[in-house]
Amino acid sequence: MKPARVRVLAWAGAAVALLLVFAAYLRPDVAVTLANQIWNCF
Repeated sequence: MKPARVRVLAWAGAAVALLLVFAAYLRPDVAVTLANQIWNCF
């Protein structure tokens, strides 16, 4: 791939990741459930 295309894909991936994080803040029960599941592994 060309460097410009790689850069655009990297920015798009970062934007999607940020949108998912912000969407998670709209439903705090999801964050609590995920934290509990991770904590139960220990």
